[in-house]
Amino acid sequence: MTSKKNSASGRSASKTSKTNGSVGGNITKSAVDRAKQSTDTQTLKQEVASELGIQPGKNATARENGKVGGSMTKKLFEKGKKN
Repeated sequence: MTSKKNSASGRSASKTSKTNGSVGGNITKSAVDRAKQSTDTQTLKQEVASELGIQPGKNATARENGKVGGSMTKKLFEKGKKN
């Protein structure tokens, strides 16, 4: 009985997530893709990491590497919106 309840609510939640995520995700993805075409991502990574005071790589924590990646995505998104 509990498994039916969980699976039913899981279906409706994932359907909503797919609907909402696909619209926002596609807009963000296209903006980031446009910005990547005119940006050297390795240079951007080093710039963002130095701004955050992080040395990215395998010796950094997942959280630190995630901060760098998230900040890169924000910058690329903003640049893509302008183009």
